[in-house]
Amino acid sequence: MKKSLFKLALFSILPLLVIGYAVFLTGKKTDDFYKRFSSPQQNSLILGSSRAAGMNPAILDSILNTKYPDVKLYNYAFTWAHSPYGPKYLESVKKKIKPETKSGFFIVTVEPTALMVDKNLPDSPENYNENDKSVAMTSTVSGNPNFEYLLENYNFSITHVLNRKILPEKNAIGTSEILDNGKIKVTRLKAVSLEKLNKENKIRMAEFEDRMINLKFSERRLSYLAETIDFLKKHGTVVLVRMPINTAPYLIEKKYYPDFDSKISILSSQKNVLYINYNNLKNDYLYGDEVHLTSESMDKFSQDLGEKLLLNH
Repeated sequence: MKKSLFKLALFSILPLLVIGYAVFLTGKKTDDFYKRFSSPQQNSLILGSSRAAGMNPAILDSILNTKYPDVKLYNYAFTWAHSPYGPKYLESVKKKIKPETKSGFFIVTVEPTALMVDKNLPDSPENYNENDKSVAMTSTVSGNPNFEYLLENYNFSITHVLNRKILPEKNAIGTSEILDNGKIKVTRLKAVSLEKLNKENKIRMAEFEDRMINLKFSERRLSYLAETIDFLKKHGTVVLVRMPINTAPYLIEKKYYPDFDSKISILSSQKNVLYINYNNLKNDYLYGDEVHLTSESMDKFSQDLGEKLLLNH
């Protein structure tokens, strides 16, 4: 009897230990969004899409802390599909901020797709494309471990990171991980020829234009952006930033949303917040895929932005 109970306990405990270790590894290093939802509440945030997801909080903090010593930025930017401005992202942002914060700093990045909706559907929140994605579906944004996210929204098995640790992926082109400050770190493992990169980027731009063709401007999303700004201003300083992108995608955005910049300028004036469109400023940033800065250029951009914000606030 004792031997049977011992065997039962052994075979029950071992799987639990494996799962527990797998969850621990997932929290330490994962290429999904888990760490964003298992980190503590924050006093300062970077918001927006994947264009901003690589922005470096450490560099920004090192500059802003000379004037704002309490600021510790956290990158809470996801993708254009996960975190356009709307009720779900706003709800998530509200939960991520420490309620007592009064002197925070909030970098709110904007782009046309963050304020657009499917042109074939009514402009109503129940039709928004983010409703079935992790930002909308994760009600607990600072639980560690966050079993809700792992069970409902994690795109891999619970043991995915453990499996990769035991059997690393072969011939991987690159890796990505979320750092402790929310920044996504992308590491390229293999060089890609210029010819192949140009070919891939042409395909990406055709897909990008197809996406823009099927979208329309959303007054509701603009009003949610305004509501987001109002909420954040209660907790500190807010700035609006349009990330730099390469010429081809910028021209596509201007083609399908020609008055985007003027709408954001009007909003920034109404809300009395700074707006910077980096596409109107000369720069020598480099892009990996036309709309996302390379890691080196993202660090340079973070430095440039920090210095500009310090001068203007």
